[in-house]
Amino acid sequence: MTELVNRGPHLTKERLAEFETSNGIRLPSDYREFLLTYNGGRPVPDTFPLVGHKESESGVSFLYGIDYPIESLELQWMFDLNDGYFSDPAFKNFFQIGNDGFNDKICLDLSDERFGAVIFIDMVPMWKDHTEKDIYVIAGSFTEFLEMLYEPEDDD
Repeated sequence: MTELVNRGPHLTKERLAEFETSNGIRLPSDYREFLLTYNGGRPVPDTFPLVGHKESESGVSFLYGIDYPIESLELQWMFDLNDGYFSDPAFKNFFQIGNDGFNDKICLDLSDERFGAVIFIDMVPMWKDHTEKDIYVIAGSFTEFLEMLYEPEDDD
């Protein structure tokens, strides 16, 4: 069972609806429930597999929240920051919900085809133009994503 530490402030259904309306999006129900229960935080355990990537796994540094007291961990701040980047056709339906600590993005796919899927975008190197080759589907839903998190094995 995944635990969340450093959770965000209490979030009401009204504030969540206001966030969705003001940004013109509708979030998947399981992610909405996560926000209403935890409103972001750092999951423990935090590691997930990266099938098809040169690295076999990555870890969640943080899952953002609404009105989180640290600006760089706040969903609205991240939504506004990514506005230009995610206007690229390959990324236009992605909504960033977290990161892995190396500037790689953990997103929800809000497209009709994969609504609610959790996506990893490999941002290394940062200066190159990113394409669909940098996109990895991690899980079919946010719930599935949380359930797959594990503790990495020691390299000893």
